[in-house]
Amino acid sequence: MTNRINRGLFAIIAIAIFGVISALAQSTVTGGISGKVTDPAGAIVAGATVTVTNVATNNINTATTANDGAFRVTNLQPGNYRVETTATGFGKSTAEVVVEVGVITSVDVPLTVGGATGEVTVVAEAPVVNTNDPTNALNINQTTINESPINGRRAATFALMAPGATPDGGFGLVSFRGISGLLNNSTVDGGDDNQAFFSEARGRTRISYSISLDAIREFQVNTSNYSAEFG
Repeated sequence: MTNRINRGLFAIIAIAIFGVISALAQSTVTGGISGKVTDPAGAIVAGATVTVTNVATNNINTATTANDGAFRVTNLQPGNYRVETTATGFGKSTAEVVVEVGVITSVDVPLTVGGATGEVTVVAEAPVVNTNDPTNALNINQTTINESPINGRRAATFALMAPGATPDGGFGLVSFRGISGLLNNSTVDGGDDNQAFFSEARGRTRISYSISLDAIREFQVNTSNYSAEFG
């Protein structure tokens, strides 16, 4: 495994399976939310309480804005979240955010004066262009998986949507930028999913090891500039 990683550029396919989300590094199988809290005049609000709730599971995470009004909540399972922000002297503000695997979704929260209640509606998707991370990555989310037909119902086939990706032979491997598909590294919920003996992803030619398309929530393909946690 170490040998394969050190041979040069390779691709990571990080897959998130429904109900089996690991608490490992954020960029592998989880996402996050960050932003700034401001008052009606646009000035930063330090010490505000930000409550992030997973709409599906009701799991709650909290954060407090720093001196620059910023907050950041990581290690969040991909899905829909409600972000509620409160601060002394201001009304509560609410935002709806979608978190995707390996992506920090940004949401700036304006507060209202006094006891008024403000509601901020955020586009329910991660940014198309990620300006916070230099990683060259493609996210395949639940909508794409549900609505895009693929031949054979093998989820890894969606990796062919990544720039520079082509089939490597006829058995399910994917080549990135002309590099052999045997140099790819595949993880599922942060765990190794490589068939070490044949140097390929598990289930490439062995149906019993294949992961059902219906079990996949979303996944991410990293082709370069990925973080050190990948090797």
